[in-house]
Amino acid sequence: MSASTTAASPRDPLAWNPAARDRPLAAPLGPDSVTWRVFGDLTYVLGASRRLLMDVAHPTIAAGVREFSVFQTDPWGRGERTLAMILGVVYGHEDALATAQRLREGHQAFRGTTPDGARWSALEPEAFHWVHASIVDGVWTQQRLLGRGWAPREVERFYDEMREVGRLYGVRDRDMPTSWPRFRSWFDEVVADGLERSDMTDAVLHVAAHPTPPPVPILRHRPVWALPGWAGGRLNLLITGGLLPAVLRERLGVRWTPAHQHAFAANAAVLRATVSRLPARLRLLPDAYEATR
Repeated sequence: MSASTTAASPRDPLAWNPAARDRPLAAPLGPDSVTWRVFGDLTYVLGASRRLLMDVAHPTIAAGVREFSVFQTDPWGRGERTLAMILGVVYGHEDALATAQRLREGHQAFRGTTPDGARWSALEPEAFHWVHASIVDGVWTQQRLLGRGWAPREVERFYDEMREVGRLYGVRDRDMPTSWPRFRSWFDEVVADGLERSDMTDAVLHVAAHPTPPPVPILRHRPVWALPGWAGGRLNLLITGGLLPAVLRERLGVRWTPAHQHAFAANAAVLRATVSRLPARLRLLPDAYEATR
């Protein structure tokens, strides 16, 4: 989302206040972490539409995106800013805490009232944790279906590390399940009972299926972008649908036939066979590559 940031009142319970949190500040992650190995590769880009769709299926987040986000008018800019922020928290070394603080403070201005009169805030603990949780589940799903897979006990370590990441930008301990099995149970319950279709989920699916050209001058010419835009949209929608839980695909109106499943399985097999074998410079996103060097 994009909006100007306003200073929070010292009495604002949603303000950034490390001293008031459940435990001392977490330490930034380092090169010995599982998260550094699994987070910042190409599968993170491939899962972007799925993560945004999971986010806006939450009613509070849908309200914020509806009012403040520019993902429909500036999808590339919005995606670049969001990616830089989360990679800065994960791979930021000594800058990770400052980046996390900017991330949280940047959401303080995102608040309002829904059409039925209910007040909402982007920093409502449940909604704020859901965005974090969709990243955790997204990385797990992306690596499981499209990437390197998971070694024994690696997922548990990854989840513990991502709880530390959550603490960096202010997710409360009490909102994060204490173990990976408990997280999976909780996450599946939210998917089953707490997410819904809306104009925002429909908008995300439309943007996924009809990507605008990236900020490359030659691609902004309609005849040049027509074929890659059409092919990229079909592939993006296929990957997004394949990464979604089946129950959510049906609820959000994502058409999914046996032919779609076969096509997704074939593309996923190709990605699993190639992405993890690419040289680091090609496999990793720039911020992740620079950090791991």
